[in-house]
Amino acid sequence: MSLTINSFNNNAISSLFSSSNIGANSIFGGLEGSLTNLTQIKSGNYGKLVKAYYAKYDFDGNLKSESKDGSKKLKADTSKISQIRNDSADLSKATDKLLARGSNSIWKQVETKGEDGKVTKDYDKDAIYSAISKFADAYNNLVDSGQKSDSTSVLGQVASMVSLTAKTSSTLAKAGITIGSNNHLSVDEDFLKNKANMTYVKDLFSGTGSYAYQVATKSSMANSYTSTDLTRLTGSKAYTNNGAYNITADDFLSAFSKET
Repeated sequence: MSLTINSFNNNAISSLFSSSNIGANSIFGGLEGSLTNLTQIKSGNYGKLVKAYYAKYDFDGNLKSESKDGSKKLKADTSKISQIRNDSADLSKATDKLLARGSNSIWKQVETKGEDGKVTKDYDKDAIYSAISKFADAYNNLVDSGQKSDSTSVLGQVASMVSLTAKTSSTLAKAGITIGSNNHLSVDEDFLKNKANMTYVKDLFSGTGSYAYQVATKSSMANSYTSTDLTRLTGSKAYTNNGAYNITADDFLSAFSKET
């Protein structure tokens, strides 16, 4: 299992531990002999040097003297990214409901029996309206939070989602869905239930390649980017795709504190 440390330049970190860099210009400059001496390591000198080095940096890997009120900024940034991640997750859940197949599909026509005893078969329009309404609410929330992102990757996914919606506006209108000046979706319940051609509605919100499917893809990508950003900011422990284990500078210092 390989070990990586988040938020710091890998070259800078490797220089701390590379024997080839021990010299007058190294942070361990007069400890050439000490690093190879087990008694010096046990005495705590090595741990103290490492703690002293990392104490100079904030969570972003910048010198503390270079940032003002870094902890407050970190909290604000983390809160903003968390909101985007939550909103993108909510939108993905809403689209999952619309895209569900089999027994969980809301697009199955159901039989109803009228007072005259006549049996008719039609879509459950109440269930469909409820699902599309939740989709619109989640979509609007992600538009609002996503446009505040500092990440070009997240902004790109949200912009692409809005662009897709604009291109689909004429078809959405046939389902009673309009786009406001703030890029929000608005669903006309009466139109959707009583006037819309359900074939148009179903084509929009079900099946691979549908409007809902494409929105879900972009929402999922935005969620992935924000999760990566949160890991970078907070240093959350996690296994990487290649099996490496990420730790933060705080984790690193804490380990040495226990030993020294």
